[in-house]
Amino acid sequence: MTTERMRVSYTPDGDTIRCWRTVGSAVEEVRVRLAYIDAPEIGQPAQYPYAVSARAYLRRLLALNEVVETRIVGQDFYGRLLAEVIRLRDYGNCGLRLVHGGYAALWQCPQSRGEYHAAQDIAQRHRLGIWRTPGPWQTPWLYRRENER
Repeated sequence: MTTERMRVSYTPDGDTIRCWRTVGSAVEEVRVRLAYIDAPEIGQPAQYPYAVSARAYLRRLLALNEVVETRIVGQDFYGRLLAEVIRLRDYGNCGLRLVHGGYAALWQCPQSRGEYHAAQDIAQRHRLGIWRTPGPWQTPWLYRRENER
């Protein structure tokens, strides 16, 4: 895992942000997918209300131009950096907060990351957000796969 400080430039959905990063003397914009979570999709009608809520919550968590710490764990199929995004003002883990609030579900989260699993258990027990009623918004990755056909 590598750690980098970046500046938030845009929040397109509930589990992805765009950031400015400095590489050498150059500045580039990169897409960062929050590690270990999956939020409902903006473009999917059945998931739309949950997707808008997730994006709005992430936008409340991260202000434009805010400097964040990214703990990069890899890269996804689409070339986005996979990273835990940490707010420097309070060291809040944004992905963990999304899961805890019921805005996103765990996705490819290792068992060793117990804090994420505990957060999802709490959200499910309290029927928060996507856990309020059963539906495709609880498993965005399955919904995408079914609707890509």
